[in-house]
Amino acid sequence: MTQKPAPSSPGSPPEKLRKVPQGGEFRRHMQSVFIGGFVVLIPLLVTLYILSFIYQFATGFSYPVAHWMLESNIFGRFGPIDTSRAAGYLAPVLAVLLTAGFIYLMGVLTTFVIGRRILNGVDRFVENLPLLKGIYGTTKQVIGVFRQSGGGAGFQRVVLVEFPRLGLWTIAFVTNEITDTSRGEKYVTIFIPMTPNPTSGFFQMVREHDVRNTDWTVDQGIKIVLSGGLLAPNELNFGDSAATLIAAEKAAIAGSGKNSD
Repeated sequence: MTQKPAPSSPGSPPEKLRKVPQGGEFRRHMQSVFIGGFVVLIPLLVTLYILSFIYQFATGFSYPVAHWMLESNIFGRFGPIDTSRAAGYLAPVLAVLLTAGFIYLMGVLTTFVIGRRILNGVDRFVENLPLLKGIYGTTKQVIGVFRQSGGGAGFQRVVLVEFPRLGLWTIAFVTNEITDTSRGEKYVTIFIPMTPNPTSGFFQMVREHDVRNTDWTVDQGIKIVLSGGLLAPNELNFGDSAATLIAAEKAAIAGSGKNSD
């Protein structure tokens, strides 16, 4: 005969309630939940950080002016205003409006002959200053390159270069081509962006056959850098010219090895 299970005592909890989750399962659950939360929050936090940086940079000079305008009760003629509360709540909004108005005014000046003459005079004045002319002139040239038909148009093509050491390939953008008249060799000036901030990086000048051409567009190269390689295609086409250069280099290396023997 089958034995019936012993009846539980009146004060004992049911079987399901008596099961306590193990510590390992609880830790794995909390770890997966926290990782999922971080994955969701990281893009939002990065976006908020960038917006905060842009706001602080853009309103760094206009916020004191806005704060002074509100505390001096300039807008009092339009109605009674609590200056202490207005300075706390309305100063950031007024600072953004002042910055936008200043940028618009500078844009308007470039559309008139008198405005362009004034800006050209400011350019000549700054470019003659001993400490600022190098930084100002270089920055102006770089911005001029990026303004050619949109951002990134100054980049001619996307290449791969061995950086920071041999055997490690890094995405670079060709910005110019230079010919060595003494030897007849061609060099390319390249910009190696950093991830995830492609606005900063390294400038290098290398021989043309030391870079590997790709079939990527400039927009694809920028997206690959920004994503840290997540958006890189699964296949890469070096092209016929690059394959010829690789074969020539292998032959040169083999010939140098025989000569050394």
